[in-house]
Amino acid sequence: MRRLALNFLLILVLFVGIIRAADPECSYCNKTIEGNYLSVDGKSYHEDCYRDHVQPRCAHCGKVIDGKYALLNDEMYHPECYTNHILPRCAICDQPLQGKYYTDYWGNSFHESHSSELSECHTCGRLICDELTGGGYELSDGRYLCGICNETAVTGDFLLESSLSYVLRLLEANGIDNLPDDIPITLVDQQKLRQLSVSYSDAMHGFTDHNTQTRNGHIVSKESHIYILSHLPLTMFRAVLAHELLHVYLFERNLDLRSDIREGFCNLGSEMVYQDTPSEYAEFRLLNMTKSQDPDYGYGYRKMSGLLDQRGWRYLLETLDEIN
Repeated sequence: MRRLALNFLLILVLFVGIIRAADPECSYCNKTIEGNYLSVDGKSYHEDCYRDHVQPRCAHCGKVIDGKYALLNDEMYHPECYTNHILPRCAICDQPLQGKYYTDYWGNSFHESHSSELSECHTCGRLICDELTGGGYELSDGRYLCGICNETAVTGDFLLESSLSYVLRLLEANGIDNLPDDIPITLVDQQKLRQLSVSYSDAMHGFTDHNTQTRNGHIVSKESHIYILSHLPLTMFRAVLAHELLHVYLFERNLDLRSDIREGFCNLGSEMVYQDTPSEYAEFRLLNMTKSQDPDYGYGYRKMSGLLDQRGWRYLLETLDEIN
């Protein structure tokens, strides 16, 4: 009888141990869980421990996340919080930028649809609208000019003389001297420029007409006339003027170069102006030159610019007619 009682006591102890082993321990507070509990990633929690201390919360509003969420840089957000407060917003319509969008050189991000709805400024590439450029307008020749570029646009003769003096000084500082200082400069629209030039490229913003007068087979005079697109921002106008003055330099020295060498060399004048002008716009124009796919104004320029970097202006000017 005593042995039977001992066996019964052993069975009771084992049974209680089994019951106690079946009660999980909360992975947050380390206390035994009695009743309902949550199991997440192989761990058990009291419902309130999980809700108050473990369950993911939105990195924006701090509230518990139930269901779907957005993940950015290892942080979780309610879809609404992510869309309305985390996503970048369109610089034009101020709506969240969902799906495909563009960011221009100036850091303006906008929906893809705006690029087909708005016109692009001919000189800076911005989309013309009140939000980005303070408006803008269409020129009579079909070009579009934004409000920002219009602030310094060269539209009359009052900036021509000062610009010519500035560019001549810049060229002389690099050994390009003895250029005429009375060269006529005329502003023209795009149609007129195309009529004047034998060939036209989108990279062309100016043209120089040369005239040689001879008597009895001898040159008695040389004249050049520079034509530049009107409504170019002052920095760009001066860069184009420098380009055309290098055409005059070649003409005065009877240097007839291959087109890529000729235009590449003349683009060094534009490079000179942009490098001398500490502005974001000058950097933008210079970047356009370095990325241009035009065989003369792009590839030719990069070839001549590389040679200039390697050998300097003196070597370049002395060997222009030998460059292949």
